[in-house]
Amino acid sequence: MMKLINRGSKQSPLARRACESALAAHHEKFGDYGRQKHRTNYTVVVDGIKVTVEVVNRATSYVATAMIGVRRLRNLPVQTH
Repeated sequence: MMKLINRGSKQSPLARRACESALAAHHEKFGDYGRQKHRTNYTVVVDGIKVTVEVVNRATSYVATAMIGVRRLRNLPVQTH
């Protein structure tokens, strides 16, 4: 079973709900065994606001990060090829 990790929970309630929605869609699309190091971007509408969410496939988890506001360079996701 893949772990669904929500990195938006530390940002705001809006980001948390957007990440939950994107993780649910991603898990439905790829199931428990998506290709590793694969990134997928989702645009989710929460309370009338469009939020872009990046979901990265890891070995045992899916990690969702909301793209809201300015991001520091150290907080950027690792480039995967």
